[in-house]
Amino acid sequence: MPTKTPAARTLWLLRHAKTVTDPPPGGSDFDRVLAPRGRRDATALGELFAGDGSGLPASLARVPRSQVALVSPAARTRATAELVLAAVDDPPERRFDEGLYGAEPEEVLTLLQTLSDDISAAMVVGHNPTAHALSQELIRSGDSKGRSLAARLGFPTCALGVYSFKASTWAEVAAHGAKLVALLIPPFTGE
Repeated sequence: MPTKTPAARTLWLLRHAKTVTDPPPGGSDFDRVLAPRGRRDATALGELFAGDGSGLPASLARVPRSQVALVSPAARTRATAELVLAAVDDPPERRFDEGLYGAEPEEVLTLLQTLSDDISAAMVVGHNPTAHALSQELIRSGDSKGRSLAARLGFPTCALGVYSFKASTWAEVAAHGAKLVALLIPPFTGE
């Protein structure tokens, strides 16, 4: 019997946590590590995800958890993903994609559009300015509450936006096509 394709796609968009300003000696921007505050924020977000995710806000109780995490291979995004997903009972498969480092919002959407339709929920762990731009561009015009919340809170380091698309395939996921389900920012009092 064929598997039924879900009628919605969920994106968990995570901006890497706060980093140190300078790369390590002999390193580049790609090698910058998390600052102590960044490690604290990512660990705190990870505590919400721990186990079955019951620490997450009630607005996310019925939202599908990520089956795959697309992660930029930069040191800071890898570390953020590791800390956030460390204690998840059923962690998503992590895929490190070189294209996410320096990607434009449209390139992130193109990457999502290539996902298998067996996947109903995905996480992207990336960088600014792309994460902030994408966090705004994803929200459909009819989601006035989501647009207002995103404008008011922005998308600071370690922010997590959860977006729901009425799409039966990833190929249908596009800018201005999502409802903002939740936006969590340190200290994670998301709405």
